[in-house]
Parts: sequence; structure tokens; C-alpha cells
Amino acid sequence: MDLFAAADATAAGPANAAGAPVDRPAAIGGHAAVTPGEPVAKPGTAAGRAAANAPTVGLCVLGSGSGGNVSVLTATPGPAARPSTVMIDAGLGPRTTAQRLHQAGLTLGDLSALCVTHFDTDHFRRSWVRTLTELEIPLYCHTWHLDDLRRVRNNQQLFAAGLVRTFDELKEFEVAPFVRASAIRLQHDRQGTSGFRFRLACGAAVGYATDLGHAPERLCRHLAGVDILCIESNYDERMTKNSSRPSFVNRRNLSDSGHLSNDQALAAVRRIAELSPGGAPRKVVLLHRSNDCNHPTKVRRTFARDRAIARRVVLTEQRRRSAWVRLRPWPAVRRAQGTLAMARDAESRGTGPGGLEPRGGGVANGASSADPAMDGRPRPSSETGDTEEMMEF
Repeated sequence: MDLFAAADATAAGPANAAGAPVDRPAAIGGHAAVTPGEPVAKPGTAAGRAAANAPTVGLCVLGSGSGGNVSVLTATPGPAARPSTVMIDAGLGPRTTAQRLHQAGLTLGDLSALCVTHFDTDHFRRSWVRTLTELEIPLYCHTWHLDDLRRVRNNQQLFAAGLVRTFDELKEFEVAPFVRASAIRLQHDRQGTSGFRFRLACGAAVGYATDLGHAPERLCRHLAGVDILCIESNYDERMTKNSSRPSFVNRRNLSDSGHLSNDQALAAVRRIAELSPGGAPRKVVLLHRSNDCNHPTKVRRTFARDRAIARRVVLTEQRRRSAWVRLRPWPAVRRAQGTLAMARDAESRGTGPGGLEPRGGGVANGASSADPAMDGRPRPSSETGDTEEMMEF
């Protein structure tokens, strides 16, 4: 069974003797409940190491706004494997992006792939053509955006190097090791944009939707159940109507083919949360805030109408990157990974499955109750000095 199949099986829940899925045990004290009799990974064994070094998912917005949009999504399957790092949009130049990646503990050489929502210049800078070609980073876009890509200067370099990869709507494709994606077409200007749902091998999901004039029901259903939801909250309606910008710009932004207002973004998040099980999304990352027709205070006041959602909101900035939002998998996934590791450990020692021990105390996978990765509290990053929030999903 590969990692994606294992994640699917875990998401469906354990099966009873008849093979039917059963509900996950209820959470106790902020952690997933433990099923009595399940094997536990002992510290120092292969299973213990697997539990202590559980996969993580990270999201960092390097910059978002009318001046350029870049985000990075990382999937770390374990300490021995190289993480996959997917960049979403390339609306900042390579030099600025490299500087902000360095602040986040990454380099351009760490990038596994680029997914482009659309080819407006604040989402793809032509200066990336040379960098993508030199570093052999594949570019993923929908087939409906190929004509726009062909209008980018020197685009032939990407095609000649075989780096342009296309996908079809709602058909899942592999972006990089441990990362798959599916996309839905959203209404925006002439060609529209791609709204992505990223699925990670450890069981997490991340939604990403920006530059959309409205949030249709099919988008909300596409993003239901994601652990991190990234969605634009572009403008305040009153500020836009009173703006001194050209009237045709304001009409476009207010239309169904423009951008999401703060009110529309909140309504979309509420609908996605309504369709999602288990308290998802855990975090709501708000993108593409207008400098002219919006303000952080306006955004916070709008989302304060729903206290449950307001606590999950992360605002992003144009001129500086966000802190990392990181996730660890649900303990049931770690237990399954630990069980597989124990089986391999027992097989290598010749002890067979009888070497598995019954679950002992109440801390999952033999991890210490003082383990900061298990308590969900913010902590400073050793790499960047950020305050990060580790969440379980």
C-alpha cells in the first residue's frame, strides 16, 4: 500500500470485522482518543522513530497582493526523505522570491514544481522563464491557459525543455512526490483562474483559490474538508465604491468576474466550513488584499462576525512573508505508520508480529507528553525565528 492509499484508508476510518468503516474514537483532552489494545511504538525502535518524526505539511505565503503573489507548500514525509516544495504562482521576481525563501529556510533549488493559477503579471512574471529552465522546475497550468503562457516572452524555452505540464479540470495529477492536486475553473476576466485542492500523502489537504469574482457552490464543495484554506479577501465594498480609481476598474472588481470582497470571502469560508467534517478548515489564510480598497482592520471586523472562524484567520502581506503554518497528521495516521514500521522492524529481527506490544498509557505512539509537537502551542522556529503554529489534522 502506498502513502496515498494508506491516507485514504485512514480517512475512511478503521474497518470492523465485516469490512465496514467505523467511526474514529472521540477526541479526549485535545488529542485523538486511543483505542485500547492497539500496538504502541516503543521509543528507540523503528516504530518509535517513525512516530517521533511524523510527516508534516507547511504553508508560507511569501507575498500576496496586486504587486505579486507567491506561496510555497511543503510536504515532508519523514526525516530520511527530501521534502517536496511546491510553489503556487510566481508573481514576484526570482530575486525577491529567493530572498523571502531564504528567510523561510528554503532556496530556489528546493522547489519541486510551480503551479500557476493564471498568467496575469501579478501571478507570473516573465523573468521566471529563465530561472525555471535553468533549475529544471516543471510548470503546471490548465490547458485553457496555454495560449496565455505562449504570450509570455521566451516561453519557448520552457516548452523546449519539456517543463510545461498541463492538467484537466477536476482530474487529479501528481505535482511532486507526496503531493497531488486537482483544479476547478473559476470565473475571472477572460480566461478564468484555477482553484487548487492539494492532497498530501500524509492525509492533509490544502485549498487555494484567488482572483475569483464569486465563490460558486462547486468550488465550496471542491474545497470542503481541507485543513488549510487559502482564499482571497480582496476589497471592502464601500471603499471600492468610493475609490478614486477609474470606474471601469471598480466595475470589473465588483463584478462576478473580478475579485472577492471581504463579505464574499467570509460567506465562502462559512459555506466550506459547513460542508466540512471535524472542524475543518483548521486555518484560513486570506490572500490578495487590496492596498487601495481594503485594510487589515476592515478584514478583521468582517471576520469577527463569526468568532469560530475569526480565531483561525491568518492575514497575509504584500511586502513581507507570512509565518509558516504547519500541520502534523492525525494520530491515527501516525499509529498506522508506526505499525508498519514495527512490522518491518520485527521482520528484520526475525521476531514476527508477536513482537508487537499492546498500547500502554494515554500518550499516542510513545511520545512524551512534553513533546512540543504534540501540544499544539506556538513556538519559535529554530530556522527563522518565526512564531509557528503546529496543528494536528
